[in-house]
Amino acid sequence: MHVRTKPDKTDEFIALTTQLQRDVHANEPDTLLFQVLRSQGDPNSFAFMELFTSEEARKAHARQPYHVAMSAAGYACLEGEPDIRSFDPLGKLALTGAAA
Repeated sequence: MHVRTKPDKTDEFIALTTQLQRDVHANEPDTLLFQVLRSQGDPNSFAFMELFTSEEARKAHARQPYHVAMSAAGYACLEGEPDIRSFDPLGKLALTGAAA
């Protein structure tokens, strides 16, 4: 997913998504990757990278209470609609290391 934040809401969005990352990493073993990235060239542009062990894990992720609780506040920070695209990994999935 790619999103742009309203310039005056960027700091709030960062706080919300940083907490969400901590919650996901602590509570969702079937979420292999959940990382929010900030554009190097546009401080109001963000991309979400998410990788799950299964479709059920993806659905469960969206239902987590901490995810539901931050969603309305997070969406209120956005400028325009998110660009949501889904991809499947090619070949055997190989993850090396994990960022905290």
